[in-house]
Amino acid sequence: YIKDQLVSYNSKTLQNEKEKFVNLTFNKKNKKFDIKGSSYNGEASADNVIGNWWNHKVLQASSQISPISGSIKDQVVTFLGKEKIDLYGKVYDVDHFTLKSKDMTIPKDKRLDFDIWYDRKNLMILKVSYSRMGNWEYKVKSFN
Repeated sequence: YIKDQLVSYNSKTLQNEKEKFVNLTFNKKNKKFDIKGSSYNGEASADNVIGNWWNHKVLQASSQISPISGSIKDQVVTFLGKEKIDLYGKVYDVDHFTLKSKDMTIPKDKRLDFDIWYDRKNLMILKVSYSRMGNWEYKVKSFN
């Protein structure tokens, strides 16, 4: 990142015995991302974010770039309400969201379908849960 602008991202992943990759660079001339990935090659708007649970901008974006394959996924974020959650003995006031694929015709194993709990006070995603190849839950244990 330079001044809050992602300038490059690279990843290699072995997923289900398939090699997946992303090589992304920000093109300063046209202000877009150039992507070479295992699922997508081309340009993408700089409004996209790399999909991950520790960047709260994913809740404001209308689409995200897969950190594994480079594919671009349109998404719908829905605010469900304010809640209190207990993480490791500490209670947090959070906003609960769902993040889902906009195109529900995508195969179920490729769709976005996540519950996200966001702490406005600390500007941080504290918890994410989803079901894909099992039930998964990511929780922040501590932060400074």
